Amino acid sequence: MKRGLTLLLTCLAVLQVGCASRERSVTLIGAFPGAGLGSVAARAMDEADRREAARALESTRDGQSASWRNRATGDSFALTPTLAAEQCGRTCREFILEASVGGRVDKIFASACRQDDGNWRFPG
Repeated sequence: MKRGLTLLLTCLAVLQVGCASRERSVTLIGAFPGAGLGSVAARAMDEADRREAARALESTRDGQSASWRNRATGDSFALTPTLAAEQCGRTCREFILEASVGGRVDKIFASACRQDDGNWRFPG
């Protein structure tokens, strides 16, 4: 039920933004949920990590994980998509992001939607 509610809220946010957002690079964009709440994973992700996360959202099946290690920082991440749905002609996916940053482990439950240009954007 909680996942369904999260996806519904995500889809409503996408509708508010509209169906014609344009960005240039293919990556994960927008404010990462939890970044303001002290999330280690959200603060640790750099641009390379966001590109890896976007690749994982694009190509990893629900329930499977994509993992990577940031060469510059040594931080490691695992992204597991959990649910996909179509909204306004776009694919939206809920996922779990786990990170190990400086020996600290963090987990985030979030969602993102693919834009017309291929970018994945957090709602809001």
